Amino acid sequence: MSDNSAPTATDPQATKATKRTKKQPKPAAQAPLPSSPAYPEWLSDEVDLFDFDCNLTHPDFEGQAPELITSAQSARVTQMLVPGATLEESQACVALCRQHPKALFPTAGVHPYNATMPFDPTAFATLSELAAAPDVVAVGECGLDFSPGFPSPELQLAWFVPQLELACALQKPLFLHERLAHAPFLEALTGRSLPPAVVHCFTGTAAEARVYVALGFYIGITGFICKPHGAELQALLRDGAVPLDRLVVETDAPYMGFPRCRQLEPTHPKRQSPNVPTALPRVVEALAACLDLPVREVAAATTYNARKFLRLL
Repeated sequence: MSDNSAPTATDPQATKATKRTKKQPKPAAQAPLPSSPAYPEWLSDEVDLFDFDCNLTHPDFEGQAPELITSAQSARVTQMLVPGATLEESQACVALCRQHPKALFPTAGVHPYNATMPFDPTAFATLSELAAAPDVVAVGECGLDFSPGFPSPELQLAWFVPQLELACALQKPLFLHERLAHAPFLEALTGRSLPPAVVHCFTGTAAEARVYVALGFYIGITGFICKPHGAELQALLRDGAVPLDRLVVETDAPYMGFPRCRQLEPTHPKRQSPNVPTALPRVVEALAACLDLPVREVAAATTYNARKFLRLL
C-alpha cells in the first residue's frame, strides 16, 4: 500500500481508527451564530448617521432594498441619500424613496459615465420635471470625470451644463461628481448663482479640496479613507484642509468597498464587496481618527451637515 492509500476495512489501521472513534465523546453542539453583529460601543441608540450616497437602485442590490434598510437602521444609519445616475434610475430612486419617506431621499440627474449619447432635450425635460418634485432633494449626480473609459469631455459637458442651469433655476442643492477634471469642472461652475453644492466621494488633492471649501462646497468622504491608497486624503484631513462643518460621510455602496466594510452586515460579513450602508460607522471612525476628534462628535456633526445641506432641519 502506498503512503497515499486509504486503509481498507480489513486493515488493522482501519479497525484501530474505528475503535478510537467509538470511544470518543460526541463533540459539543456548535454555538448558534449571534443574531446581530457586534456593534462598537459608541454606536448607541442616541446616534443617528446619514449615508450621503447609497445607490440602492443599483443592479447589485436588486430586490434587497428592504433588508439593506433594516440592517442599516440597526447600525444606526437612519437616513440615506439615494442618487439618480440616469433618467430611468432617477425615476426608480424617487419611487423607492417614496416608500420610505423619512429614511430615504432621492436626487435626479445624469452621471458623467452615462453621458454616452448627444444631449436629448426631450429626456432632459422629463428629468427637469422630476427634479422639480418637492421630495427630490438635489440635482445630480452630475459632473465631469475624465477617467479612462468615460464618454468624451464634449458629451459630458453637454449634459453637465444643463443640469447646473437646472439646479440654479430650481435653487436645489447640487450633488456633484468630479474626477481628473478639476480645471474644466471649475470653469463650468464659474459665473453662476449656484445653490449649495457637494463634491461627493472626494479623492482629490489638498489644493483641490481647499478650492472647493473656499467656494462654500461640502466634501463627501467615503471608504476610500480606509484604504492604503487613501493616504493623501487622510493627510489632507489631518492637516485641516476641510473643516468639520463642511464634511459629510457616505458609503457610495455598492461601490467603494474596503476591508471590514461588511463587518456590521448580518450576511457575508467577511466580504469586501458589494459595499453596504452598514459600512458607514467604519467610515466615521476613520474620519474621526484623521481629525483627532471623538467619534460621536464626528457622527453628530456629519449628520447635522447632511440634513442642513438638504434642508431637512
